[in-house]
Amino acid sequence: MLKIAPSILAADFGRLREQVKQAETAGADMIHLDIIDGHFAPNISFGKAISKISLDACSLPHDAHLMVTEPEHYIDDFLEIGAQYITFHLEIGGTKKDLGKNRWVYTIGDAPDRGRIMWLISRIKEGGGKAGLTLNPPTEIEQAFPYLHNVDLLLLMSVNPGFSGQKFLDNVYRKIDLAAKFRQDNNLSFEIMVDGGVGLDNAAELHKAGADILVSGSSFYKSPDYSEFIRKIKS
Repeated sequence: MLKIAPSILAADFGRLREQVKQAETAGADMIHLDIIDGHFAPNISFGKAISKISLDACSLPHDAHLMVTEPEHYIDDFLEIGAQYITFHLEIGGTKKDLGKNRWVYTIGDAPDRGRIMWLISRIKEGGGKAGLTLNPPTEIEQAFPYLHNVDLLLLMSVNPGFSGQKFLDNVYRKIDLAAKFRQDNNLSFEIMVDGGVGLDNAAELHKAGADILVSGSSFYKSPDYSEFIRKIKS
């Protein structure tokens, strides 16, 4: 069954507790936490304190998406407040690609730091969390294959990270398809999550391609009726 994870990056922080509770009541399956450090991605969002407000407001699982250069410095904090999933980027330690207009995206560079990535996955799991790996739009899905036996969640970005409300990048469909095939061929159970530009117009196609969880930010929180939005996107 398709799961919906509203991203509180698009919520009204002045009404955060209320809006998170409303998302739970409306039938959301998870809450997505976009943690941005201003270095890995061109924005600064929020950290442990705001995330804890959301965790305390509802009983839904939370996934902490660490868009940060040094995820080592964040894992313990998010395990401490009870985030069930913690995902970090395959591109950490990679190359910064300029996109113009003071925007950028990190790419793999020469090769992922396998030792560091495996250590981070182990650290999350040893702390009682579920480990996830995230890929930026320029990163080919094949780069993630060596790690998918060890993760619980694969998060595929369909926008360059940093801001909500961006245009959807449809190269994610190939990644979903290949990740789902890899999962089936290797008898794995990791979930596939898609984040960025997700709405009523593309949810069915993303799910058909193999996505299990869709992150919805602006589309969800700008909808006049959260319950109706979830009903429509799941149907």
